[in-house]
Amino acid sequence: MAFFNVLKGAYPTLQQIDLTLPVAAGQSGIVRGSLVYQDGTEFKLAGAAQATVAAVYLHFCLMAQTDLTAGMAGSRGQGSASGQAVITGLAPAMPLQFETDQFNTAITYTVGMLLTVGASGKLTQHTTGDHCVAQVTAVVTSRWVNNAVAVTGFRTGANVSVLRARTLWHPLLAT
Repeated sequence: MAFFNVLKGAYPTLQQIDLTLPVAAGQSGIVRGSLVYQDGTEFKLAGAAQATVAAVYLHFCLMAQTDLTAGMAGSRGQGSASGQAVITGLAPAMPLQFETDQFNTAITYTVGMLLTVGASGKLTQHTTGDHCVAQVTAVVTSRWVNNAVAVTGFRTGANVSVLRARTLWHPLLAT
């Protein structure tokens, strides 16, 4: 579904710590709530490999790379096939409480569990030596999301499973 909602923190304000960059050519699968990282002057979708690279700083993406606004920012939005989508990410070093559906659903989450980036830019359980990006504040629950797809081709709203957490940036945390 691609849901990311800030519950508390400096978003949206001028105090937010964010970064806006074009999406690197050949990237796919970046959605709202994905973890992305800066590679040169572009964003790429983060995965488990980026969890252990000291120079990688992760961001929570605020829009899908296919979002019309991202496309227009990168000159793709008015029917042009050229250009790159431009997206914005929020820094995990900024204090935020958030909820998202972008997490590894094969894990049972508990309050206090530390999180890192896993496959496809989704949150997953932290292991020692990985970047720590967040800490669980409430277990996975179902909530109504107005723009969730209930019937393919329509945005009619539906229940979505979400994980609540707070940002907690500790690079290469050894636990």
